[in-house]
Amino acid sequence: MAVLAAVCACVLPAASFAAEAPLLDGRVTSSSGGPLAGIPVRAHRENSNMTVSVYTNSRGEYSFPEWSDVAPGSYNVAIQLPDFEHVNREAVLLTAGKTERLDFTLQSRQPLFRDATAAEIAVALPGSDDMKFLLTQCSNCHSLQWALKDPHTKDEWVQIISRMAGERRVSRNAPGTSAYGQKRFLEPLAEYLASIRGPGSSDQLPFQLRPRPTGEASTGIVVTEYDIPRGGSRELYMLRGDRRFAWPHDIIVDANYGWYTDHFSYVLGRLDKKTGEVKEFPYPIPSGSGRVSAPAGQARAGNPGGGSHDLTFDPQGNVVFGLRGATISFNPQTEQFTPRTSGSNMFGMDPAGNVWHTDDEGTLYKVDMESGEVTEYTIPTDQGTYDMEVDSQGRSILNVWRNGKIGMFDPRTEEYSDFPTPTPQSGPRRGEMDAQDRLWVGLYFAGRIGMFDANKGEVKEFALVPGSKPFGPPFPAPYSTSVDNKNQWVWATDFNSSRIFRFDMRTETTTEFFMPLPYEARDLTVDRTAERPTLWIPAYRPPSKMVKVQVR
Repeated sequence: MAVLAAVCACVLPAASFAAEAPLLDGRVTSSSGGPLAGIPVRAHRENSNMTVSVYTNSRGEYSFPEWSDVAPGSYNVAIQLPDFEHVNREAVLLTAGKTERLDFTLQSRQPLFRDATAAEIAVALPGSDDMKFLLTQCSNCHSLQWALKDPHTKDEWVQIISRMAGERRVSRNAPGTSAYGQKRFLEPLAEYLASIRGPGSSDQLPFQLRPRPTGEASTGIVVTEYDIPRGGSRELYMLRGDRRFAWPHDIIVDANYGWYTDHFSYVLGRLDKKTGEVKEFPYPIPSGSGRVSAPAGQARAGNPGGGSHDLTFDPQGNVVFGLRGATISFNPQTEQFTPRTSGSNMFGMDPAGNVWHTDDEGTLYKVDMESGEVTEYTIPTDQGTYDMEVDSQGRSILNVWRNGKIGMFDPRTEEYSDFPTPTPQSGPRRGEMDAQDRLWVGLYFAGRIGMFDANKGEVKEFALVPGSKPFGPPFPAPYSTSVDNKNQWVWATDFNSSRIFRFDMRTETTTEFFMPLPYEARDLTVDRTAERPTLWIPAYRPPSKMVKVQVR
């Protein structure tokens, strides 16, 4: 055996024992010479839609691993952060078998208000946490910079809030939710806004950049961005839904492709995971489905409702997605669409491939995607379900956004039960089932991750930011979650900070990740076909992108 081991050591190539040398590495230091940790270094391949970012470690060192999407060729390498002068090295030639070293020295600069996130603005503003929490919700449709651009009287702020939320919403209360657009919050929020941005107030508003995470786990990722058609560029004063651009809402992935929905146009997007090539497939919609104009008094800013959101694979590998009044199946082999005239932009699919969705009138629908047959079930009215999933037993698990509950409907008994979250008015938004039939869901308002165990009938909560209190600073807003069953992780977005978090089910601890650009993410998906832990994010607001996050 010793002789055999010696022979193998002689004949096996060195690559069997050590990773190949990176094509690009270097060190990042401050102007005083000290190492800078947690700095994203971005390498954009010329004449491509691909940009790869890695992060500096505690010694200020960075390297692009040989398995990353950085291949031989010409690159622009940049560091672009709000608190440092931007640096860019153009036409950096990377050659196979050789490591190019680029060191950077960064000069500090005063950050600009335009670069602050919603959370960074809210934390620094004067006033109560309750009012600042309500203010952060304005960023759902546009930047807080735009919201606070001009001064207004209290009465003017009342009119603006009513227009943004919709006249019908602000005329009534919804005690089960913390949504800003309701009667009880209208006058207090308008008074608060007039106090910080009333007539004669300064447009020099305070903000406080949140420190970038620098720990080994937080910096041990590789982020690859893929530009998509109509991706656009950042505009500080853009209302969501601008039809010049794509607004990718959700993504799912198979071994070869990433598939995404566009919130404001009727196309299904497909990203080739190897080449980065993107193709769009326009689809027809049944009459009466899709986006429609809201009745008078119900319209609100940001072109809401009716767009395509959720999507999944059916048992045959077809892509199934929903929009108001329709569910559509796409066959990747024939590239043909099959619409069904019942659906919602959020839905669940049972193990047999049936689609389940709800409406606000107290009806739960089952859509047989083969025949188109629709079966209706009655559930309690005014549930205000935002999203839903179906577990392995066929039970529909509902995120009751309006009432701070998790609902469950069992089609075998046709019984419905609901379970309140520990924090009232928490805002269960979007989530995913794990391998144990537990729902992991973003509690958007409370800044927590919820876990619902259907078999035990219990709901637990975990703080997204350790030590933070519900509805308080730094105002995290987890919009959605995705489960990595293999590693026992739950990934979550933070809508107010453009960061993502990883929750470890075993240790009940979270790890925070700073993204290279301020992505607005309404969905994220674990890639279960990848060799290493991998996550996909559709960057919703322009510059719109598909984003791949890989753990080193």
